[in-house]
Amino acid sequence: MFGRRDPKIGLTDEKLAALRARLEALETRAKVLDEQLLPGLWSTLAQLHEQKLINAPLTCLACGQAARAERFGVREDTCVFGGGRLKRFECPSCGCVFGPQWYLDAPQHVIDADYRQLYLNYREADSTEDEIRAFHLLDPQPGGLYLNWGSGAWSRSVEVLREQGWDVWGYEPHASTASPFIVRNRAEVSARFDGIFSNNVIEHFFDPAAQFSDFREVLKPAGKMAHASPCYAWACAYTRFHTFFPMGQAPARLADRTGFTLESQVEDGEFRAAVFRAL
Repeated sequence: MFGRRDPKIGLTDEKLAALRARLEALETRAKVLDEQLLPGLWSTLAQLHEQKLINAPLTCLACGQAARAERFGVREDTCVFGGGRLKRFECPSCGCVFGPQWYLDAPQHVIDADYRQLYLNYREADSTEDEIRAFHLLDPQPGGLYLNWGSGAWSRSVEVLREQGWDVWGYEPHASTASPFIVRNRAEVSARFDGIFSNNVIEHFFDPAAQFSDFREVLKPAGKMAHASPCYAWACAYTRFHTFFPMGQAPARLADRTGFTLESQVEDGEFRAAVFRAL
C-alpha cells in the first residue's frame, strides 16, 4: 500500500524516485547557471581590459620585454569552458604568446575559485605515460629525490615511479587526491630536490619568471627540471586556463632571466618538452 522501501535508506520507491528527480533538476539548474554566468563574467572583464590596454604597456611573460599592446602580435581563439573570445599577445622579441590579459589580471582568489569550479565538472585525461616520460628526461639517478609539480588527480605516475624504486613525490594545489605522497600546500614542499618534472602544467603559469625562481628554492644546486607541454607550439589554445605558450626563443630567454640554462628541447609528435638546469 505504501510502496516498497529501500532497505539502505528507508525510502519508498516513489519517494526515492522523486528525490532522484529533484537532484537531477538541481544539477541541470546549476549547469544552466554556469553556462549563463561564466560567459557574462569573462566577457565583461575582456571588454574592460580592451579599454585598459589602449594606454597600458604589456610585459612578455618569458623575456620581460615591455611595450604598448600595438607592438605585440595578436592570436585569437574561443574558450570551450565558457570564457568567450580569447585574445592573446605574441612577443616580437622572443616569440612567447601569453594571455588573455583579462585572465592574467584577475585576482588570485577568483582564479582559485575558477579552477575549483572547473574540476567539479571536468576530468583530465590520464597523463601517466607523458609524466613518466618527462621524469626520465631528467636522467634520474638512484638515490635522488624528485618532485612531480602539478601531479593532478588523474595520473598514476607518482605511484608507478615509487613502485619502480624512485623516490618521487607530488605537489597538486587544485585537484583533490588521497595519495600520501602528494601534498596540496606549497608550504609542505620543504625538501631540496634533485629534479622537478611536470606535464601539462607550464602553460598554466601566470608569472613564469616568479615560478622558476620558486623552483630554484626547492632544487639542489645544479638540479634539473623537465616540463612537458603541447604549448611549446601554438596548440590547445581553446581554453582560458592556458595563459603561457613558451614558443620560439621563450624557453631560453626565460631560463636566462631566472638562473637556469636551457639544456635541450624534445619534439616527438604531440609530445614536447624542455629541460632546464639550475646554474
